[in-house]
Parts: sequence; structure tokens; C-alpha cells
Amino acid sequence: MRRDYNLRSFTPLELKIISTIILVLSLLTLLFLILTIYLYTKKSSVDVKIMYIPKPITIEISGSKTLPAFSFDSTSTMIKFETFDYEKLIANAIEILDYGTDVSTFVVDSKTALKIIKLNNNYLINSISDDIYFLVIPSNVELPGLLPGKSVYTIFLKTGENPEPIFKDIITLRASGYLSYAIKFGRKNKTFYSLCLGAFPDIDTAKSFLDNLKIKELNITTYGPYIGRITK
Repeated sequence: MRRDYNLRSFTPLELKIISTIILVLSLLTLLFLILTIYLYTKKSSVDVKIMYIPKPITIEISGSKTLPAFSFDSTSTMIKFETFDYEKLIANAIEILDYGTDVSTFVVDSKTALKIIKLNNNYLINSISDDIYFLVIPSNVELPGLLPGKSVYTIFLKTGENPEPIFKDIITLRASGYLSYAIKFGRKNKTFYSLCLGAFPDIDTAKSFLDNLKIKELNITTYGPYIGRITK
């Protein structure tokens, strides 16, 4: 059975409208393509700079804020420091320490630091901010209200087999108000001595000190100062 389909013809007005719609859609597609190419080109030309913002250094005092009074036994070996004199304490600090020595460290104020030093002949002390000091005792020490740390960072100034020039530099640095000492270590059946500047509880504090240090003002010869640990 044959069917006849009547195909509707468009009027001139309808054809004009359809042509206009097709033209508009074509223009929009072209505009979108141009915009996409522009944005891609713009993105590729952007200069991205990444800046490293170091974290702020915060120093926490060891233990609680309110410390119990220390009691001193009459048999205890005591250094006669009646008042806190930082330069005098530096002058009497340890001059040589074996690498990897087991230590107890404390971040304390001057009053507490003096109490601890009175109980110990051997110590290192370094000022890290206003009335805040990093104290290193080369032994296992337990004190009421204080939690000891175990890590010590320093600035290594130079290393050699001859201890004599190292100890001369220690005297020079201490006379200028810097904590200085030597780290002794062995390698390939030889003994070496490293000249150290300062003692710090963490690498950030040491880095901050080194960044603000004027090496030429130390009045000694150094060989590329760098930060490292004196504890294992």
C-alpha cells in the first residue's frame, strides 16, 4: 500500500529566522573558541613565584611555669656563683665535649639556670632570648618540675686534628661574649676537634642565630660555618 507524505515547505520568513538562528549559534561557538584560546594563552604567561615563609620560632621553657624550690645537700659539689653573670658562666663552661655524649638539656630563665649550675661542675649555657637560656648538662639529670631534653644543635666553625688553635679560638670567642667549645670525635683512627659556636635546642633557633651572625666580627678564621647536632 503506498503512502503519500506531504512535505511542508517553509515560508521565506521562516527560512530567514532559521538562517539567523544558525548564524547566531555559529558566532557564539566561534566566540567561545576564541575565549578558550585567550584564557589558555593568558594562563601560560603567568609567572608563578613560590615564597618560603619560615615558621615563627617559639621557645618553650622546660617543665611548668611555677617550679618548686631546689634543695641543696651539704655534700653536693657546688660552684660559687652567687649572682647570675652570663660572661662569667661562659668563661667557666665546658671547653671540650665528646661527640654523642648523653646530655640533659633545659630551657630556663636565669634564676633557674643558676640553681642548676650550682649543682653541676660541667655545663654549657647559651642565651637564646631575653632572660631565656639553653642549659646543657653532660649527664642524666632529673630535677623537680623540669622535663629534660636530649638534643643539642650548634654552629660548626671549623675542624682540625690540632687542638691548640681550636682552644685559642674558644678563648677569643668567649672573651667576645659567645659560648664556644670543642667537640671531640674520632675517624679512621684519628682524633679531630670541631670548633663550636653556641648551643641550641632545635635547628630553627640555630638557623635564626646564624642568619643574623656577622662572621667577620668573630675575629677568627672559619671554614664555611654550618649547623649540626652534637648529640646522636
